[in-house]
Amino acid sequence: MINLFRNTRRRLADDNQFLKYSRYAVGEIILVVIGILIALQINNWNKDLQNIRLEEKILENLKIDLGVQKEIIQIQLSFERKALAEVDTCLNMVNSTIEVSTLIRLLDSLSQRQTFVTNRVTFENLGLDGNTTVIRNSDLQNEIIKYYQQLDYTTSVINNNNIYRTNSQFGTFVVNNTLGFLLDETGQPNKTYVMSQERRFTLKTQLDGRKYSSKNNIEKSILQMGKTKGLIQLIDNELKK
Repeated sequence: MINLFRNTRRRLADDNQFLKYSRYAVGEIILVVIGILIALQINNWNKDLQNIRLEEKILENLKIDLGVQKEIIQIQLSFERKALAEVDTCLNMVNSTIEVSTLIRLLDSLSQRQTFVTNRVTFENLGLDGNTTVIRNSDLQNEIIKYYQQLDYTTSVINNNNIYRTNSQFGTFVVNNTLGFLLDETGQPNKTYVMSQERRFTLKTQLDGRKYSSKNNIEKSILQMGKTKGLIQLIDNELKK
């Protein structure tokens, strides 16, 4: 194309030397400018293409992270629902016959906790690498940021419940043998153990607190699961464009 411009310019130059060389010089400048503009445009196209590919990769990695997060949330839900069932079994004993060996086993299980973890490698890399703006859809970008803010809150609530309610309160209650369980010479619970009304009340109070912890964790996990599925759908929609 540039050769075509050059040939055309030469044909237009007449036999006037000054005018001829003036036109020639102007023509050379125009050709250089056109060349620069074309090079800049090609460079911009290349950068746009690179950004599009980078955005796709980022969104695909985010989707993978969110898929892992779904599994983490499901594990948390399964653990907390099992804990609720165990609490209900123990509460049924409070107002009826105490099966000491079963109660001890369930109380030990309920003193355990499931730590809630987050899978946010891609999101953190976005912040560190300054690539947040690579996601061209500003609405999607905002949804991603809001999601991880909510995830931080969910993590904080669940793990605080674990630390203060499950560990510090209920765990201490179990470890200290507050109910005064007795063991025989074989290390088995003494079958003659009788729980007083005062201890039954203490047990119920502790179980109610432990139940609240799991119910609250389930509530937060279900909410986070919904937001996780919603963000995955938004990313899918963006990748299909």
